[in-house]
Amino acid sequence: MTALPDIATVGVVGGSLAGLFHAVALTELGLDVDVWERATGRPDDRGAGIVLQPGVAWFLNEFTGVDPERVSVPVTHRQFFTKDGNSRVTPMRQRMISWGTIYKALRDTLPAERYHDGQPVTALTPTPAGATIHVDGAAQPVDLAIIADGSASRFRALVAPDGAPRYAGYVAYRGVIDEADLPQELATSLGDRFSFYDGDRTQFLCYFIPGDFGTTITGHCRMNWVWYVPADAPELKRITTDRNGSAHGLSLPPGLLAPEVHAGLLARARSTLPEPLRQLVEHTGDPFLQAILDGRVTRMRSGRMLLTGDAAFVVRPHTAASTEKAAADAITLFHALRQAPSADAALQAWEDLRLAAGTAIHSQGVSLGHRLGLSDLETAAG
Repeated sequence: MTALPDIATVGVVGGSLAGLFHAVALTELGLDVDVWERATGRPDDRGAGIVLQPGVAWFLNEFTGVDPERVSVPVTHRQFFTKDGNSRVTPMRQRMISWGTIYKALRDTLPAERYHDGQPVTALTPTPAGATIHVDGAAQPVDLAIIADGSASRFRALVAPDGAPRYAGYVAYRGVIDEADLPQELATSLGDRFSFYDGDRTQFLCYFIPGDFGTTITGHCRMNWVWYVPADAPELKRITTDRNGSAHGLSLPPGLLAPEVHAGLLARARSTLPEPLRQLVEHTGDPFLQAILDGRVTRMRSGRMLLTGDAAFVVRPHTAASTEKAAADAITLFHALRQAPSADAALQAWEDLRLAAGTAIHSQGVSLGHRLGLSDLETAAG
C-alpha cells in the first residue's frame, strides 16, 4: 500500500498516543516514519481510563491486530447517584479501556527502531519540500512533519500562533485502584456500570478499566475515577505543588500529592460525595490531578507541517473525545494520502475536515463545562 510519491519520509514530534496513531497509520501506507519522544522508556501501565470510542476501536482492529473487545471492559448501564447514596440506573452499553492498553498496542505495532525515546526535538524548521527535524545536534530532513507533542506543544506556534490553551477554572482529580483492593460490596455495586454524581459545581464519575497490560479478567481489573473540582489560579498553584515543594503548573502525577492537599481531598470527599464514591477516594493511595484546559486553533497545517491531537485542539474530558480525536486525525490523513491526486490536495482536505471536527468538539466541551457550573475563565485568569 503506497501513498503519494512526493511524500516518502515522515517525522513525528511526540511519541504519546497522537504521535503513535499517526506513525502506525502512515507506516501502513508504506512511508518511512520516525518518532521522536522526549521521555525515556515505556510509561507505567497505571494510566487513567478512557471511554472506548468507535474510531479508536476501528484503529486498533485495523492497524494493530488487537481485538478491542478483548482489551476493554464492558458496561451495560449508567448509574446516577444522589447525595444520600441512592441511585437510578438506565441501560447504556459502552466499553472502557485504559491509556496504557492503547499505548501498548500502538507501540508494539510500530517497529522498535523507529521510536526514538529520550531524544527531544530541539528545533523544527520548515523547508520548501517539507521540514527539518533537529535532534541531538543532527538535522533530519523529512517530507512531512507531524507535530504531536501535546497540549504544551513547543512547536504549535509554527503552524498556529494563536492556539495556546487556557485554564478553564477547574481540575480533575483522578484515581486508579486495583479491583482486588476494593471491598467486595463496593466493587459489586459499581460493576458493569458507568457511574456519575453531579453536585454543586462538581462532577464525579467512575468505571472499571483493564488491569495490567489489558487484562479484563474479573478481579484483576482496575477502578478508574475522575472528580471535577473548581480551583482558582492560587488554588491551582497550591495543589500542583508537590510534597517536596516543587511546582508542576498544570498537573501532578501519582505519588506526589502534598499531604495537606491529600488530606483536603479526603475531607472534601467525606463532606460532599455519596457513600460509595467517598469510599473510592479513601481507598486510593496515590491520587493525581490535571488542570482542565481549553485550546483551539484556526489552522492545522503550514506547508508540510501538521498539528495533531492535543497540540491542535485541547478539549475537555467531559467529551470523552480526546483520544478519539487523535485517532480520527490519523485515520483521516491515512485516507487523504491514499485518495487525493496530490500531496497539497490531500493535506488541504485533511485540514478542512479536522478543523471542522476539532472546532465542534471544543465547543461541545465548553458547553458541557458550563452546564455543570464548572467554567469560570475570569476566576481562572486570577
